Amino acid sequence: MEEQHFPLRERKHAKTKVALTMAFVERLKSARLDDISIKEVCDSVEVSEATFFNYFPTKIDLVYYYQQLAFLKIIWDTQQRAKKDSPLHCIDVMFDVLVQQIKHPYLLYELISIFVGQKVKPKLIDIPLAERLYAFPDCKGIEDVPLFLLEDFLHENLMKAIKEGELPKEVDCNYVLICLMAIIVGVPLAISYENFNALGSYYKQQLSFLWKGLGRKER
Repeated sequence: MEEQHFPLRERKHAKTKVALTMAFVERLKSARLDDISIKEVCDSVEVSEATFFNYFPTKIDLVYYYQQLAFLKIIWDTQQRAKKDSPLHCIDVMFDVLVQQIKHPYLLYELISIFVGQKVKPKLIDIPLAERLYAFPDCKGIEDVPLFLLEDFLHENLMKAIKEGELPKEVDCNYVLICLMAIIVGVPLAISYENFNALGSYYKQQLSFLWKGLGRKER
């Protein structure tokens, strides 16, 4: 990444926003949202609390921003691995990528708790070019990845799968989307903490049941 492509103010803004996000999320791996002090996060990044609120009106806004960053990375990884594979294989790969990114079960549990507590669906948040590159400097081409919420990415690939004959035409795309989201969130909550390392196997099993029940046609 060549920093000279961005004005100084934009570089500072991106660096600080990403640094605050990563410092905050690091604490979410071992603490509840309400127990995390904005002051300690700011101290670790060496900025004032007033600076924090210039970027994020509330801690929840930071969590939503992190979620969008995480989705961006998941989609980039999926595109790198799936390339021109079939739509349903892209979904299978996305689940594999998701498992690789979920390295801290407590963080996942806390994020699920936060989103359930908000009782509203996350909104799409723009991630400017400088912030993408500072967050993921080694991900070539991430600047070109379209922004999705996870369910939008799944829905798009389900529609393609039906159009291309990988799923029967009579399949209800919205129904399948609910099933997939239930697997993503429900399986980690259903398995024991001690079995969390086997999350990938549980995901594969549940996806296999779903695709078989829907009459998936291999390409």
